[in-house]
Amino acid sequence: MTRELFQETSHAPLPHTGHSGCAGFSMSELMVVLGIAGILVTVALPSFLNMGRRDSVETAAYDLQRTISLARQKAIAKRTQYRVTVDPAGLYCLVEKREAGAWVPDPADTLTFRPNLTMLVSAGGQMSNNDIVIEPQGTVLAQDAPAIITFFNDCGDSTRVSLVRTGRIRVRS
Repeated sequence: MTRELFQETSHAPLPHTGHSGCAGFSMSELMVVLGIAGILVTVALPSFLNMGRRDSVETAAYDLQRTISLARQKAIAKRTQYRVTVDPAGLYCLVEKREAGAWVPDPADTLTFRPNLTMLVSAGGQMSNNDIVIEPQGTVLAQDAPAIITFFNDCGDSTRVSLVRTGRIRVRS
């Protein structure tokens, strides 16, 4: 039985295709394919570049959302006020907690945004207010609500982070 499994089977010869033993593409076929590939790359490249710029705006907004959410969770867990300062000029966000009547950075590092972004910050309806204070119950201080932070890039893409009095955060493109 094993001998039958290893017996050679006969294959029918392949039909003759008219070529003289050389297989491949002609130079004109390769040039046509390369030309089509070049056109596709030329058309698709601007879209890929804009997609990266658009992603940087959305990434900044979601990073800020995570930072504010974490500050809110810490305010509830530690039963103390937390302040999120968003600086549109310096393109950074700083989280501080209230300790013995003073604001202390928590954590020590700051969230820094990419330099190709522009930010507009409005807290409590005032463009001059960059501070958002989160109460120990997880709500936003009345004078800071609603807080709206909008990120723009040089292509005109924008993403908005909004924070309402109840502490709900939304990101919209």
